[in-house]
Amino acid sequence: MPPNVNRNGKGGHMHNYSNLEVQGLKRRKEKTKENLLTDTEVDRLIEACQGFKDRFMVSMLLYTGMRVSEFIHMRRGWIDWEMGLIRTPEIQRCGCRECGRELKNRRGQITKPPGVWKPKTFEAVRAIPIVPEVKGVLKEFFSKHEEVMELIPSRGAAYYRFKGIAGRAGIEHPVFPHVARGTFATLLARKGFNAFELMSTMGWKSIKTAEDYIKLSGSAVKQAFKEKW
Repeated sequence: MPPNVNRNGKGGHMHNYSNLEVQGLKRRKEKTKENLLTDTEVDRLIEACQGFKDRFMVSMLLYTGMRVSEFIHMRRGWIDWEMGLIRTPEIQRCGCRECGRELKNRRGQITKPPGVWKPKTFEAVRAIPIVPEVKGVLKEFFSKHEEVMELIPSRGAAYYRFKGIAGRAGIEHPVFPHVARGTFATLLARKGFNAFELMSTMGWKSIKTAEDYIKLSGSAVKQAFKEKW
């Protein structure tokens, strides 16, 4: 459903963010690798932020590799300040519209009851290091709030805000939250993370995905030339 058309097909200003986020999700994921941000575009995206809400969201998505659903469901209890980690839980109660749905697999078995949030996969239950780029905004946010949904209430809201920032930054190719996740994966590959380290940090099921990002980054080829040329 287009953003300015209501359920009766008439013009209006109703934004069904949850449905919009689900629609076309596969298509956007397929284009993530085609639209990874360059270092210059990352700088421009950060500079285009207006206010704390923008800076918080952009920093978290760019420098944690969190899926947007993980980000908006993040709560104070996820943060392990002593170890410097964000720990995504196996399950948590949630009253948002998205979590109100019951999910079943192809055999009709319930994989997620209504009223709870679960990470996308078992592998997504992980510990994410808190890097310097996000430590300050995390502390500032959780000094005033208990959960991200107090500030950004849905995946759709995060999607539209992120798109708006990218537009102000003058980035001409498609940019959406999953592009930030892919950009972080490429950054880790460039820093020398191997496939197993990358898979663990990003919460992927397949090591092939990690190998694809290492290949995209050119880090393996660069290291080989450095050692052998």
